[in-house]
Amino acid sequence: MIRINYITNLDVNNYSGGWSGMNHHVYGQLTRCFDVNLIQNVNPPYFLSERVVSKVFRVAGMKGIFPAFTRGRLNKIKEEVERKIDTNGQLNFYHGSTPWLHIENKSPYSAYLDCCFSSYIRIYHKQEHFNARQLKELFNKETEFLDNANSIFFSSRWALDDTKNNYNLTGKNFFVAGLGSGLEFDNVSNNRSKPYFLFVGMDFYGKGGNVVAEAFEIVNKEFPEFKLKIAGQEPPQKYMAFVEYEGVLNKSDKTQLNKLKTLFAEAYCFVLPTTKDMTPLVLVEAQAAGCPVIATNSFGIPEIVRNDETGILLNASLPLKEQLVSAMQRMITHKEMYAKFVRNSPAHISNNFTWERTGKIIREKIFESLSA
Repeated sequence: MIRINYITNLDVNNYSGGWSGMNHHVYGQLTRCFDVNLIQNVNPPYFLSERVVSKVFRVAGMKGIFPAFTRGRLNKIKEEVERKIDTNGQLNFYHGSTPWLHIENKSPYSAYLDCCFSSYIRIYHKQEHFNARQLKELFNKETEFLDNANSIFFSSRWALDDTKNNYNLTGKNFFVAGLGSGLEFDNVSNNRSKPYFLFVGMDFYGKGGNVVAEAFEIVNKEFPEFKLKIAGQEPPQKYMAFVEYEGVLNKSDKTQLNKLKTLFAEAYCFVLPTTKDMTPLVLVEAQAAGCPVIATNSFGIPEIVRNDETGILLNASLPLKEQLVSAMQRMITHKEMYAKFVRNSPAHISNNFTWERTGKIIREKIFESLSA
């Protein structure tokens, strides 16, 4: 059996969120066909002095450094990984790319990404707040890392194309592996009788929780029998009067996992008007449960949600609240459309988004590259 090193800064047994869930499932798929040396929790502390200096610079109106990927911390990561790598391994497989840029790979290597660092900075941060020299250095190193890999697997076509465009790469070694649901649902019912909209997200504002709450307040006046349930980050107090907060639910805990599955299985509609995302795993999970979705038509979302087939996609370039109010009203009043979404969603996911499918793509490409 081929021996590989699987390298991650997370714990493969702790998968409460999307990125950690991807880590858990990709690792699990690799163990099916490879002898895996697991190197996990590679997460050395940030250098306090660098964090202080960065904060001082930003408070003073100057550009700070990105503390997670300073030269010093990347060297600490390199030392830890190279100390733990099995040199008899035929391949190093990385979860993500940016933390590993200083590692000297003496064997072929691959990685699984939901985006490159350039995309991450653009979507989640303001690039002008950070030191341009540091970012340029990281972008250049990541370009080299990706281009020299045996294979780079992306969770979406959007992420693959965005990486190619950002770094001016041919993508000759890039592949879309996709993703799957972290939740399994037995006997999915077409009868979704629970009248509540569901929002799940650990970044309340970035994922559009405020837009959901404000749109629902309007919809609720016309349809008072409907409720709004929120799991993840606790909403601000101003929304709590008309929101049912379900708390933070960790999939690694069986009781909390079952509660989350029930929320998806019984929800009338899942809503995610996100402005900060890549390939939201919750959209796969909602549809796997037969729950129609309302989301934005940005990032990798149009690959996951089929507009007017499994849900409604909002135009991310236009104001979202008014669109969301209209979409929620349509979900309630357009019964035939809604029934179609409920029917189509589970089949769409089972045919296109499973971890078995992702694992098969990754394994076949690795076997192909190692035997070339």
